[in-house]
Amino acid sequence: GVGGYLGGQAAGAGPAATVTKTETQKVTETVTQTVGAETVTKTVTAPGTTVTRTVTVEATPTAPPPKFEGVKLTVAALAGGTEGPISGIFYYYRDQFKQETGADIEVVELSFADLPIRIIADLETGTGAFDGFVPCSNIMGDLVIPGYVVDITDWINDPRFPRWNPADVPPSIAQCSTWGGRWYGVPQDSDAWFFNWNMRYMDKYLRDPDMRAEFKDKYGYELDPYGWYKRRELTWQKVRDVAEFFTGWDWNEDGEPDYGIVMGLRVGEQGPMWFIPFAAPFVVEYGPVRDRWHNQFWLDPETAEPLLKTPGFLEAAKLFKELVNFMPPEALTFTFADKWDYFLNKQKAMMLWAAPDTATLVGWEPEKSKMRGYLMTTPGPGSERYWSLAEQRWVERVNLVGNASGCSWHGWVSSLSKNKEATYYLFAWLTVPERHRDITASKMHWTGYDPGFLSDLLVDYGGTATLADFNLPGNFEDPGFPAARYNEGDLRRFHVAVYNNYFAMDAQQDYMRMPGGVAMFTAMDTHIIGEMLAGGISPEEALDRTYREWEKIIDEIGQDKMIQYYQQMINYGQPNPYKPRPWLWDDRIIPKDLIFG
Repeated sequence: GVGGYLGGQAAGAGPAATVTKTETQKVTETVTQTVGAETVTKTVTAPGTTVTRTVTVEATPTAPPPKFEGVKLTVAALAGGTEGPISGIFYYYRDQFKQETGADIEVVELSFADLPIRIIADLETGTGAFDGFVPCSNIMGDLVIPGYVVDITDWINDPRFPRWNPADVPPSIAQCSTWGGRWYGVPQDSDAWFFNWNMRYMDKYLRDPDMRAEFKDKYGYELDPYGWYKRRELTWQKVRDVAEFFTGWDWNEDGEPDYGIVMGLRVGEQGPMWFIPFAAPFVVEYGPVRDRWHNQFWLDPETAEPLLKTPGFLEAAKLFKELVNFMPPEALTFTFADKWDYFLNKQKAMMLWAAPDTATLVGWEPEKSKMRGYLMTTPGPGSERYWSLAEQRWVERVNLVGNASGCSWHGWVSSLSKNKEATYYLFAWLTVPERHRDITASKMHWTGYDPGFLSDLLVDYGGTATLADFNLPGNFEDPGFPAARYNEGDLRRFHVAVYNNYFAMDAQQDYMRMPGGVAMFTAMDTHIIGEMLAGGISPEEALDRTYREWEKIIDEIGQDKMIQYYQQMINYGQPNPYKPRPWLWDDRIIPKDLIFG
């Protein structure tokens, strides 16, 4: 953890070693769980006793780091302040990094809108004001194709630099730093959209037989959200019904009608990030090879024609628009902060579809969250059918598609930097497993960086972290905030969801990151989020307007170039690096009396 680093045990050169860590926890039950391909049953002792296990983990190599005396590294990052998201970690580690390497860090904080503009302008003009930058991953193509960033592939295993493990990074996150099989960015953040609900009130009504009977009479099936998740049956079609069921009455007993679901859909921010992973299970079909018909979401890789007019997209858009009926009207103007306040603090929406930071923020300041210990987190729901591009027909089965929606803020070294190796050293130094775990756990403050690497996760779920890394004693005892940033139940539910999203879904959705991608994203924001959800146009018209605007973008860049860029982006014709692993489940993370199927 941080203590070891502050004691001078930072990453250096040389091969990785292994060390042992012990974790002592109270154990009160027998648990069977699946991690990867293994099923493990723990035999417990009598209640109130403890067991101690020894875990072997890869340690950060220890060797004297190089000295970059007199070097000042200028890094452009999202403006979060000295103790806020993205920019905050550079301030937090600045003094320690200088002590160990001799280099200074200057942080240039830029707004979400200004960050890509300033980065690209600096590179296009040859100014070279930034040694490195941490942009939203959607500008990757605009960085890599013109040669604006350094290929770091050969440095990853170079003993002169801190060692992070690319094998720990899920394929859907790794793609945000790779192009054509080469590494250009250093992965740091692992963004994805996750599904949440309020267990305090959901569990109350699940235990009410009259409420469950009312749901079954209306929709024809049992209200069983925990069972759906466990059995891989949680779908957007079911979410639609649950959202309607909890809309328009005072289920949280605050004297006002409440809602079924909430999102943050303000135009001009990250609105399409809500729709893109929502639509994925209606569109993406898994295949072992990156061919024309499988693993596709955006374009036809042979013609660059947008796939927006396929039946899968249309059905997704119709259902997405319908969900607006079960949200507060102001959700169309909500920022990230607004929707978290509405869900975590006011508790006026039963469900939330949003970025993974929800699971970090739920346990923080009590004046900002009333839901500590009551947050359910799952991967994105699937669809009960999807449109097969290969067969040109609907396939009637549940399709679960993992996503990396969001920005996934990764570090890049400018080709104009006079201190390229020192800049890479900084980004790699922040990504070694122990430090990366502390950052994604927001151990120092809310960092905006989320877990996704295997090394970020608890040992119970395929990782190397222990409860002690999160200041938790075990046995679901909660020291409370600020002693522990997480409640153990919230943490475990989150880590199970992270594992399943990145490693156990049926397929994974590609991240749009080629030239023209930002403009395509903006077109979706204008027509699908702005015009369609506001009620002015139909889903068919919204998709048609987006389609026509995408065609213009493709024509401006050139169809042949777009085909080339898109094929490079998806590694067309190559084996699919994603291989679904067995579904992960842990019976301890949910109430045992609330699975009905």
